[in-house]
Amino acid sequence: MTEHSTRPPVDGARRRFFHEGLEPVGLRDEIAQSWRRCRQLPPQPAEDGLDGAALGALREANGLLLRLAQPELDGLYEQISDRRGIVLLSDAAGVILNAAGSSGFLRKAEQVALLPGMAWGERDKGTNAIGTALALGAAVQVNGGEHYLASNGGISCSAAPIFTPNGRLAGALNISSDARCHEAHALGLVRLAARQIEHRWLARPSAEHWLVRFHLNHALLGSAREGVLVFADDVLVEANSCALAWLGLAWADLGRLRFGQLFDGELQPADGLRTRLGRRGQHFHLQITPPARRVVAQRPPPKAEARPSLALQRAVKVLNADIPVLLQGETGVGKEVFARALHAASRRGRAPFVAVNCAAIPEALIESELFGYEEGAFTGARRKGMAGKLREADGGVLFLDEVGDMPAAMQARLLRALQQREVTPLGGGQARAVDFALICATHRDLAAMVAAGEFRADLFYRLQDYPVRLPPLRERDDLPRLMDEMWRELGAAQRGVRLGAPLRAALLACSWPGNARQLHSALRTMLALADDGAELGVEDLPAGCRAETSPAEVTLAAGGDDLIEQTLARCRGNVSRAAAELGVARSTLYRRRARR
Repeated sequence: MTEHSTRPPVDGARRRFFHEGLEPVGLRDEIAQSWRRCRQLPPQPAEDGLDGAALGALREANGLLLRLAQPELDGLYEQISDRRGIVLLSDAAGVILNAAGSSGFLRKAEQVALLPGMAWGERDKGTNAIGTALALGAAVQVNGGEHYLASNGGISCSAAPIFTPNGRLAGALNISSDARCHEAHALGLVRLAARQIEHRWLARPSAEHWLVRFHLNHALLGSAREGVLVFADDVLVEANSCALAWLGLAWADLGRLRFGQLFDGELQPADGLRTRLGRRGQHFHLQITPPARRVVAQRPPPKAEARPSLALQRAVKVLNADIPVLLQGETGVGKEVFARALHAASRRGRAPFVAVNCAAIPEALIESELFGYEEGAFTGARRKGMAGKLREADGGVLFLDEVGDMPAAMQARLLRALQQREVTPLGGGQARAVDFALICATHRDLAAMVAAGEFRADLFYRLQDYPVRLPPLRERDDLPRLMDEMWRELGAAQRGVRLGAPLRAALLACSWPGNARQLHSALRTMLALADDGAELGVEDLPAGCRAETSPAEVTLAAGGDDLIEQTLARCRGNVSRAAAELGVARSTLYRRRARR
């Protein structure tokens, strides 16, 4: 909290503007411009506000806004409940729909009509945070004498507009307090809360539209700081404020731009994350969700573990002995698929399987997500607290995906929980005993991280008793079988869609950096775009796969084993010379011969 008093520049500006008819000096631009706008507005008669029935009808008309904003009203109220302030939600015209705040400030709020049913647009109350934020379409703070009406000089207000996904103003969120002791961080609080409401409004799957979520930091996907775009076919139709800022767009761009004008590549289904270059030269992490009506089959890829019968059977024995299993492999090799199969085959198969992606939870939240918290442990906490993932996994299996991305502080707490087999929630309370088997997964080299001081050595040695390496797709000798399995499970046979020989050759020649997940996504995309009864060719390959496949590898795949043997014979068995003649890497020849 910071002390605030009406500054002499504001007093001088009011005297020049209201008494001498001169331009105000010493004011912030947004306040001076608002005063000028208000001077041009015709005087409004004093209003008593809406009666109960009219306010009820207005609230019903704004029911979606009220539902989406309620968590933020509750959260802000808890942050100012012990201070002299009030939280307000208005509609697009500035009429207050709801209010919550400290009893100590309510009397002052009543004196200046900061009440539900009262209109606080600039036309009604002159310069004020709600009305000016709506007029500017941007967050604003109005302190004391900066208000147009002298009667409002005793309050300090901060407000942020709330936009619908198509750019229409829906309302404003406001914090008001005594001008002598206003909340210094109020503007940041309402700006963030408004962003949360917009995010909640937009980030939901649609039966008709594509949903694209993106951020520079993949760990912030799913948070209110991510950009969210909605496309009808290929045309941008909805967005949130974060997305517009990231891409340098305005609401007027909705309905005019296509996906290819915003990111490189095409709009197509993608499992997991994709990295795309944005229109301003930034590389974003994207999650793309196709329309529900366009999805051919929402099944996970078939089991992608290496030699599943032996590897899985051995891992089950280890897990049943309550020894942690560490899955290692590149992104997309099927670590979670293996983990779920391991859980199902273990003695805990009927108990819960609780998965936690350590890279996807913001660092500030991971402690509460894992260990839970008691009621009132921190601002914004659920009223009845939360058990946490470790307690949810009690009796079953806890799967920590991307454990190498766990913050150092959490590594210490996890180690202690594993050693003591009990969890103490945030905010104190009684320690709870837990019993779970642990499976961890990572694409990182944990031993190298330990050597570099980036991962706790004691936790590493606790987790690495039984490591299982899942090989990348390019090293597997059963790729043709796996590809045919995926194609059948996607339902291609029912539609009579076939993979032509040149296309099969190109698929086998692809390096598949995204592994089984990428292969599954590519097959699903081709099937979604295919006509019934069609035979697909190389031209039907998604652009990303074409970029990862060299013409020489396609030729080699199409020529088959005979071409390899003929070339090796001509080179008298010299693999290096044969690879050079064929225009491929030696590893490609070794891999192809190993599949025979």
